Amino acid sequence: MDAIRPYQEKDKERVRQICLKNADCQYAPDDTKKYILLMYCDYYIEQEPDNCFVAVDGNDNAVGYIICAENYEKYAKTFRELYLPQVDRISLKRFVDARLDLLSHSMFKNAYPAHFHIDIDEAYQRRGIGSLLVTALKLQLKKKKLSGMMLVCGADNQQAINFYEKNGFKTLLTTKVGRAMALDFDGEKA
Repeated sequence: MDAIRPYQEKDKERVRQICLKNADCQYAPDDTKKYILLMYCDYYIEQEPDNCFVAVDGNDNAVGYIICAENYEKYAKTFRELYLPQVDRISLKRFVDARLDLLSHSMFKNAYPAHFHIDIDEAYQRRGIGSLLVTALKLQLKKKKLSGMMLVCGADNQQAINFYEKNGFKTLLTTKVGRAMALDFDGEKA
């Protein structure tokens, strides 16, 4: 890994590949792939590319990313208008899942309007890249005067929970399906 840099349009397909691979969906049916990309990738890189960063190898190929929606209200409005109808065409179950995902972030929108997703190619994990990506996004959001950021990960994903705790995240809520975690920027300089 050579650097962390802002996302560029040329990174789109590689970011999408990493998203599918980390969701264990690279060989899934096309509808499943489309759902994963709509939910966890495409909005962010298409609508808020300035809040997206990639880790790149020596050939400037993305090997990991962090992608963010900085304002929940803006995200929810655009997602409902542009992406939710596409999810609805996949299946009713996926549509319901997408609505529940929107709700999981809305619970904390006042204190943490920014939420994010992060993935790193398996060959590049456990090298500190995730922490570098979190730092890059944190600095970007602090420049924009945001007070923190949050995410929801699997309630049983102990490896992810350990990573976020190591990077200063605190648990907001744990349910059977997910754990909401947040990082406060208060008291830190931009």
